[in-house]
Amino acid sequence: MSRILPILFFLAISSISYGQADYKKFYDDDKLPSVRNLYLRGRYMIVIQNCEYALRRNQPSPEWRTLRMKSLAQLGKYEEALAEADGIAIQFSKDLPTLLDVHELYRITGRDEKRAEILNLVNKAAAAVPAKGRDSLDLVHLGKAALILGADPATVLENYYSPAKRVTKKGRDAPPGLIEAHQAAGELALAKSDFKLAAEEFSAALKLEPNHPELRYGLARAYLPDNRKRGMAEIDKILEDHSFHFGALLLRAEFAINFEKYSDAHAFLKIIHGVNPRQPEAWALMAVLSDLERNDQKQFHEERARALEVWKDNPEVDYLIGRVLSKNYRFQEGSESQKRALASDPDYLPAKLQLALDYLSLGDEDKAWPLAREVSEADEYNVLAYNLEILEEEIASYAVVKSDHFTIRMPRNEADLYGDRALSLLEEAYTVLCPKYGVTLTEPTLVEFFPNQSDFAIRSFGSLGGAGLLGVCFGSVVTMNSPGSLTHGKNNWEATLWHEYAHVVTLTATKNKMPRWLSEGISVYEELQKQPNWGQRMNYKYRKMILEEDALTPISQLSGAFYNPPSGEHVMFAYYQSMLVVKHIVENYGQGALNQILTDLGNGILINETLDKNTKGLDQLETDFRKEVYELAENLAPGVDWSIPEPTEVNPRSLIAVAAYLKKNPNNFWANRTYTRQLLQQKQWDETIKAAEHLINLYPDFVSGIDNGYFMKANAYRGKGDIENEAVTLRVLSEKSAEAYAAYSKLLALDLKTENWPQILKNADRAMAINPFLKDIHYCRGCACEELDRPDEAITSFEKLLDLNPGNPSEVRYRLANLYNTKDADKAKRYVLDALADSPRYREAYQLLLSLGDEGGAEP
Repeated sequence: MSRILPILFFLAISSISYGQADYKKFYDDDKLPSVRNLYLRGRYMIVIQNCEYALRRNQPSPEWRTLRMKSLAQLGKYEEALAEADGIAIQFSKDLPTLLDVHELYRITGRDEKRAEILNLVNKAAAAVPAKGRDSLDLVHLGKAALILGADPATVLENYYSPAKRVTKKGRDAPPGLIEAHQAAGELALAKSDFKLAAEEFSAALKLEPNHPELRYGLARAYLPDNRKRGMAEIDKILEDHSFHFGALLLRAEFAINFEKYSDAHAFLKIIHGVNPRQPEAWALMAVLSDLERNDQKQFHEERARALEVWKDNPEVDYLIGRVLSKNYRFQEGSESQKRALASDPDYLPAKLQLALDYLSLGDEDKAWPLAREVSEADEYNVLAYNLEILEEEIASYAVVKSDHFTIRMPRNEADLYGDRALSLLEEAYTVLCPKYGVTLTEPTLVEFFPNQSDFAIRSFGSLGGAGLLGVCFGSVVTMNSPGSLTHGKNNWEATLWHEYAHVVTLTATKNKMPRWLSEGISVYEELQKQPNWGQRMNYKYRKMILEEDALTPISQLSGAFYNPPSGEHVMFAYYQSMLVVKHIVENYGQGALNQILTDLGNGILINETLDKNTKGLDQLETDFRKEVYELAENLAPGVDWSIPEPTEVNPRSLIAVAAYLKKNPNNFWANRTYTRQLLQQKQWDETIKAAEHLINLYPDFVSGIDNGYFMKANAYRGKGDIENEAVTLRVLSEKSAEAYAAYSKLLALDLKTENWPQILKNADRAMAINPFLKDIHYCRGCACEELDRPDEAITSFEKLLDLNPGNPSEVRYRLANLYNTKDADKAKRYVLDALADSPRYREAYQLLLSLGDEGGAEP
């Protein structure tokens, strides 16, 4: 009996021990998910309380300690968090996911010696994970460990993250590790600027766990470079349920700064500081605000020092400061910040890449390209660095058109077509605008034209995106979407180039310290000064926005109108209103007042302060301006009825119904436009002409689109075969609109038939400003110059035409041979022989060849 008792006692003790272990595991499994959720929601004090209670219970999961550690750090209690980390590393020296959390804390606080120690433990812990039986979560942890130990990212994707994603989902819940695998792959893609892949990974993860804030934060960062609206929508979704999410709040603050909504930025940063008064990125953005909002350099340096309080050599602080400064066109200051970041960590690649972008914006390409190559060599998977390498090669193949004041780079075929024209226009802009604004430019302005929108975007923004933008100015550098790109035939590239060069002048005058509305307003204003049909004018859409929608933005907040607008029309209205403010200042206070405003901005005086000083006061300026704009809107086409009837009142597809409505409302703009269009569609030419004339009389300045009165009237004349009146009507339209490309093209064809050479030259120039790649432009212009005894210009036009592979190359070469006949016999002979090679039976070419004294020639 005595021998049996100890055995029974041992069994009893063992059963109690196993029961306690099971109960503790059950407690961890039951409680940890809710505590993790509290952590994600930013309830860090509650997380700490729960963790400390669990630790008093001696709960076995190391996650109680890591959650406590991370919560302490999020509250700014970094010293306590680090002490906890030291203890965790000792107690759980073989637990890989725990060691990874400790390593991350050491990384963000700059504890390099501790990081080295923990990396050794990470390496041992990773090696100890048995190859057999690894689940998806093990693979994710091993992949993260491999990355921080310096493994090849592609290998990590192939050997760890991709296999982890192959696990099959069973039931409603995702298997452990599947979400984490997508998240880890998404973060890796973001680190390499592969935003498309990142979006795919985070989207896949969100399908499995739709309300996870970190997954949505990753998706937002993936969208933002190319699709700001969608990215910001994701940020807003995070903050709806996770109002203390630091990453989302920091992005919101950053974009508020970029939008010049400084009070909003302060509000977002205040939320962060209410939780963590030492949060480094928040203090970095506070420093940016002190610079941009108040030009307070003392405060800037104090707040930068606060940002570096946790880790004095933290390169991310100056990288963030510099990146945001550069986003606000302070490229010089931004580059200095990146240099400080690299002084703290010479191998910090984000700062090195941003510095390369800053140098590109400053026109210092000799420094930019080597830096980009350094990043590409150090990180061969960085998409942006790779794209910059490709871009460098592309730009190296470009032709250069130069003068003392400009260096223009563009593809060689484009340089041959319109490089001379671009340079001539820029020289004129230099002569007009620099003296006007009292600016002396000491270095040539760099202007680059890109036929591929993606190249334009990479060069301009460092990422894809920017669709719809025609040009960008950084100060001494201008980038342009080539008229040969997707924009061809749609926009006036000459007006855009003039607009961008006006930015060069005003940004130089202010040392890049000007609000966006003033910069854009002056550029649009100068378009109109150059040519009355450039720029923007009051139209029926703007009239409605002003009088019916109260869309005018206060001048003191006008830059905000450019950011997150309800529609593209609202963006264009922001440009228009900005121009009107500039026009109002010049007309009421003089060009000198505008120049003084720019000087003040360059000296660090804030915009509202200098407006107050150089006008009758900001309040009076607001009042006078609003009154003036309302009068302008009310005086647009006086007597026109601008109302639009409901479909229940009149069927817009019925000619009879519209005619009946028009009879009762003869001055209704909508009805006149609709009725004229329907008559044209039914080929009722005379009635169309009559209706179009009435529409024109109602609103003479309506020239946009192809359903304005002029264009419909011209089409009706064409339908009748009345070429003369078609041309007369199109000439009126072409005088009023700088983008009536269809009108210019038709006039070229009509005038060629009637040999109206002066008009051909006029409309060829207009069409060239939109699409210099149209073959008919060069042919018609060459013929006109030939007939008007302007042989040099004719030669230029015909040689440009040959570069475009015309359908009649023999004729073009024959004409060139004729033109060179008295200038250069060798060239004349070459062209005539080429003409005959293409068309052996070309009698006139044979006769010309004989006249050139070619003894080898013969009559056909």
